[in-house]
Amino acid sequence: MSNMISFNGKILNRDKFTISPGNRAFRYGDGVFETIRVSRGCVLWAKHHFSRLSHASEILQLINDQEWSLNRFQENILQLCEANNLQDMDARIRLSMFRNEGGYYTPLTNKASILIESEALDNNRFTINAKGISVDIFPDIPKVFCKLSALKSINAQIYVMAGIYKRNKGFGDIILLNREGNVAEASASNVFVVKKKDIVTPALSEACVDGVMRKVIIQIARDNGFAVSEETVTVDQLLQADELFLTNSIQGVRWVRDFREKRYSNQMGTKITDLLNYHVVEYTGKNTGI
Repeated sequence: MSNMISFNGKILNRDKFTISPGNRAFRYGDGVFETIRVSRGCVLWAKHHFSRLSHASEILQLINDQEWSLNRFQENILQLCEANNLQDMDARIRLSMFRNEGGYYTPLTNKASILIESEALDNNRFTINAKGISVDIFPDIPKVFCKLSALKSINAQIYVMAGIYKRNKGFGDIILLNREGNVAEASASNVFVVKKKDIVTPALSEACVDGVMRKVIIQIARDNGFAVSEETVTVDQLLQADELFLTNSIQGVRWVRDFREKRYSNQMGTKITDLLNYHVVEYTGKNTGI
């Protein structure tokens, strides 16, 4: 992580920043976050991230004192990148929004604070992994569909437990199922299944997070003539698929090489990654070295 952070629009030294023991993010996981990629001075898909954050704020009844807008959202992120000398490279941003302290389970206020952190990324373009990863099913805790299931909640215990399971078993990632036993998502990614030229991803009603990269890839694929559907995905479909790839805003597309005895190719994942990079050039007006 970089040395400087942004807290409610003010640039502060990370080492001197502290939180109170009564902080509600610490006590109750009372808030949401966004993981955002900045590409050399441009907040990628800022409207999607801001829209998702605004939607989450409405659901959780979080109110920020700043004159919060899409422009302010981008300005605060880019101001932090400049303070950390990241304006000429790609960077990973975490923006956390959490309710101010006071109360126990029942809060005393709906006012919220915003903390932004940044760190440099290794490259200035999306690159599909040259070596595919192995995945399996996380068997312990199902995801339950409700109006909170699509949010990127700070209360992320299920993903922590899935991450521990993944690490202990030596997998590259782990697939989370919903209460009906169907595919919801991976531990930090959305899931896409390819059969011939058809692309399928679990619908939001399957309890997956409403991923920004998920939304972007659905649109890019459809714009380029690929059939994409959002529906129920079963474990049997994973075993029958030609390809399986995972997506998030930082890594773009990750190729899954195998799930149990099934082996996958990466032709569609590679095409989508190329299209994604061209889309970034179009979005930012900057050549990514393609």
